[in-house]
Amino acid sequence: MDVFASPPRCGPILMGKNSSNRLQTFFARLVKGLMVAIVLPIAIGLFQGILQQIDRVSVAGVAYHDWITRGFVTYVWLHLLLYRPAALFRISHRMFSVLAIWLFGGQVASVEQSGSGSAKGRSAKGERSEGIAQGSPLVAFSPYVIPLYTILVCAVAWILTRWWDRAFVDGPITFLIGVTSAFHWIMTADELQQQRSRWHVETYLLALGLVFIVTLLVGALCLPWAIPEFSFIQALADGVSNAHAIYATVFQRVFL
Repeated sequence: MDVFASPPRCGPILMGKNSSNRLQTFFARLVKGLMVAIVLPIAIGLFQGILQQIDRVSVAGVAYHDWITRGFVTYVWLHLLLYRPAALFRISHRMFSVLAIWLFGGQVASVEQSGSGSAKGRSAKGERSEGIAQGSPLVAFSPYVIPLYTILVCAVAWILTRWWDRAFVDGPITFLIGVTSAFHWIMTADELQQQRSRWHVETYLLALGLVFIVTLLVGALCLPWAIPEFSFIQALADGVSNAHAIYATVFQRVFL
C-alpha cells in the first residue's frame, strides 16, 4: 500500500451535486411561483362569481349576500375576541383524514394539539412527530378542502324547507352559511400557518390558493340546497370570466 498516495478528490463532485440541487430547488420554486400567479386570479374570480350569483337573489327584500356577510363578520369578531372553536375543526379534520387515508392511502398528521397548543402526531414506531404530514400532499391537504359545517347547514336548510315556509328559514340559514364559511377558512389558515416555517412563501400561498378554490367549489355545489335560485353553472361561468379579466388587466399593465 502506498502511504504517500493522494486521497480521492471528492470536492468537485460534491460541489457539482450541490450546484445541481440548488438549481433544481430554484426551478421548483420558480414553477410554484408561476402556479401561484395562475391560481390567485382564479380564486379571486371564482369568489367574485359566487358573490355575483348570490347578489341576484333576495328574500323578504333583504339580499342573501347581506345575511352571509353578517354571519361572516360575526364569526371573525368572535374568533378574534372571544373563542376559537378548535375542537369542532379537529372533529371534521379527523373524519376527513380517515376518509382520505382510505381513499388515497398514506398518513395524515393529526391536528390535535397538546396543552401548549402545538400540533402532534405519532409515527408507525410510536414516536411523536412535529405534526408533519406523511404520505402524499393529496392526502395531507384533502381534509382542509371540505367545509363540513357549511355542507351540514345547507343540508339542514333543504330539510327544513320541506316543512317550513322559506321566509322563516332563509335568513338564519344564510347567516349560518356565512358563520361556517368564515370558521372553515380562518381555522384552515391558522392550521396551515403553524406549518409555515417548513415552507417557502410560494408553497404556502399555493396551498392556501388551492384550498380556497376547492372549498369554494364544494360549498357552491351545496348552496342550491339552501338557495334554490343559486346557479352553480352560472357562478362558475362568471368566475372564469372574472379571472380572464384579471389576467388581461395584469398582462396589459405589465407588458403594454
